[in-house]
Amino acid sequence: MPLASGSPRVLLLALVLGLPGAAACRPDATPTDEQQELVMAFGGNRGQACQYVSSLSKPYVVAWDEIKLNDLQRAIDKQQPLAVRYEGCSLELLTGCKARDGHYQFSPATMTKPQVVALRSATEAIAEFQIGGVGLEAHFDRYDELEVTRALGGTWEVAEALDFFADDFRGSRCEGATHVVHAVDVGAYRVDGTQGKAGGAKVQGGVGGVKAGTGAGTSSERSELSHKGDPERCAQSGWGTQPIPDCSTPLRLTLQPIRPAAERESRCPYGMQHVAGGKLGELTLLEFCLDTTEVTAAAYRECVDSGTCEAPPRSRYGTFRAPEGQQHPITDVSWYDATRYCESVGKRLPTAEEWEWAARGQDQERAYPWGHLPPTSDLACWNRADASLGTCAAGERPLGKSRNGVLDMAGNVAEWTATPFEGNERRRVVMGGSWRDEDPQQLLVRRRGGVKARKGGDGDLGFRCAAAVRPLELTGGRMI
Repeated sequence: MPLASGSPRVLLLALVLGLPGAAACRPDATPTDEQQELVMAFGGNRGQACQYVSSLSKPYVVAWDEIKLNDLQRAIDKQQPLAVRYEGCSLELLTGCKARDGHYQFSPATMTKPQVVALRSATEAIAEFQIGGVGLEAHFDRYDELEVTRALGGTWEVAEALDFFADDFRGSRCEGATHVVHAVDVGAYRVDGTQGKAGGAKVQGGVGGVKAGTGAGTSSERSELSHKGDPERCAQSGWGTQPIPDCSTPLRLTLQPIRPAAERESRCPYGMQHVAGGKLGELTLLEFCLDTTEVTAAAYRECVDSGTCEAPPRSRYGTFRAPEGQQHPITDVSWYDATRYCESVGKRLPTAEEWEWAARGQDQERAYPWGHLPPTSDLACWNRADASLGTCAAGERPLGKSRNGVLDMAGNVAEWTATPFEGNERRRVVMGGSWRDEDPQQLLVRRRGGVKARKGGDGDLGFRCAAAVRPLELTGGRMI
């Protein structure tokens, strides 16, 4: 089912402005200017906007279509993990397709105080509430301002299942499933409309902390437009194993990709490649997992929106604030930022030795990740400084992949490692060269540079994460 209907302009707003979202998690966030930049930058490019939308793993559904919200709530009540089709610009609940393992387990929220969000335009409505915000847009035909009161009651999260594979699901239409609903934040909300502008009203702070001022000599009419549950009741949810009836409406989804059945026995988490162990000089390396691509700006944004990571500073070639750069590697992050991100997703930075071992094809001793041929524009994102082109999309040079299928280990952005540079804890080893480099020697897998841990480069320094391999405990061919 499409996310929006009506004019192409409304659809574009729905697609674009839902993306940074998550400002609700941090009342002190101030993404409003960036959201306006997104509208201008996409400039009606629906395909680019859709690609960006589908990269989100935590879309908000506050004020979504009531029938869809009810379908979602009933599905969660049945306890079986729910599959969805989440592609491009559409999110569809596949209520007839359920996982055979795992179940939802509820944990109450610790912060349940109602939060009031004032919205002055359809743009702000969609920016704050993403998928559900499209339904709020029509109210601005009559009302000058909407006030949404919401409260979090708790979260339903899948227990006893870490990964989901295509053959884990049974029921109708499962062949179209792309993601499983891994978690659902639930609570309550109320929408009020105000007719008649209050002169001098301003949006202060981020969308999650929007406040409207009132000016002298104005009058307004206030009406309740809709509600689901009672936000004031969420504070009474306590520490039970079930949400209270008036505080159980879905507010936000956490979606996890459904992995191909052939990957059931994979030693590494989704999105990572397995690297066998061996000897690098006198050092013996254990097997490990390495991200297939460098961490993208879109992935890093989710960490920022959750309040765990810090937004990087602005730079000419920075990707964090560039709408067209969300599938490019995150740039301008310090070693501390990179470390914090990897830890937040249960991973770590690779050591310089692990990075080199993977890039050289282990015992094949390759000069470059793809072999011994000098770099070209088909093999690596490099030699782009003269044209001021900046980074490339992560993973768009598949011909330059390593022996293990790891992408962009030469060029695009130089990558932080966990290893001190020449024993100096204040500097860390970076590997791989970047899009700025013109000399092929800069892209050699053995080449190491040292950068102060607090520096973030200038649009040319990023990172990828590593992780330990997962033990496989097989029962009848299934991983438990």
